[in-house]
Amino acid sequence: MLLKFRVISDKIENFVLHIDADANNTFFELHEAIQDVCRYDPSELATFYTADEEWDKEREIAMFGSHLTKRKSVLTMKNTLLCEYLKEKEDKLIYIFDVINQKSLYIELNEIVMEKKLISPVVTFNRGIAPLQSTSDRYDTDLLVDEDSELQKIFTDFGELEDLNMIYGEIGEVM
Repeated sequence: MLLKFRVISDKIENFVLHIDADANNTFFELHEAIQDVCRYDPSELATFYTADEEWDKEREIAMFGSHLTKRKSVLTMKNTLLCEYLKEKEDKLIYIFDVINQKSLYIELNEIVMEKKLISPVVTFNRGIAPLQSTSDRYDTDLLVDEDSELQKIFTDFGELEDLNMIYGEIGEVM
């Protein structure tokens, strides 16, 4: 059975993905397809939630289990098949691709095709630029300081080396 999904963002209006997946694919395989097409950092945590008609979160399908998994029934992406939670047209998922900043994509099951099968999920349509995922090697450009600004001059204007030598002496003399 083939599941046809539509993926959208509430932050980027013109971003749309269509993904086809086999009902027996795992949530992890769907996660990998989204990560690949959006060029997200695979080392960042992500999670799925099933959602009701109003996009309110219901059941979490986490990337990893924890030491509490044995006491509590935690669903993990690698061990949960899509067909276990997606059974009807218009079933919804929330995919949180940036857990720290709670950035999400919204996934809706648009169509179920009974006779086709896929080995792994396939992106069939991609429009727009995916919302950015926050990662540790990126920084907020609003925090950058203009080269000519007063603050930049304060932090970089230490004077010439000769001036510092006159005030503090030669480095070799101190040692």
